[in-house]
Amino acid sequence: MNFTKKNTIISFSILLSAAAFQMIKYETLSWIETSNILFMIAGVFLIIGLSGLILASGSFDFFHFSLRKTLRREKKTLDEEEPLNPHALSASIGKSYRNVLTIGLILLLISIFCLWDYIL
Repeated sequence: MNFTKKNTIISFSILLSAAAFQMIKYETLSWIETSNILFMIAGVFLIIGLSGLILASGSFDFFHFSLRKTLRREKKTLDEEEPLNPHALSASIGKSYRNVLTIGLILLLISIFCLWDYIL
């Protein structure tokens, strides 16, 4: 996870957008509605980020390699074929999921804080 300035700015801009949405829709600011809106937004970010984490970890590399090997079309010429990379799926995902996962975690923590403040 990267708790960079960019991820923090994006998270707080989403927080301000959620507050603006809440002011427009409900005409008031409340802790419980802020928590609900941020939880839904954080859920989307966390689902995308965790899916990227699972794919980047190599869990589906063998499945992807087997499908590519099975469904590979036969070439009519006997040219030299490029070998298949068994880690192509996790290499293509890379580390791009980290920013999305970090933003989702920041929004989830803010949502939990709003809910905690509402309860107290």
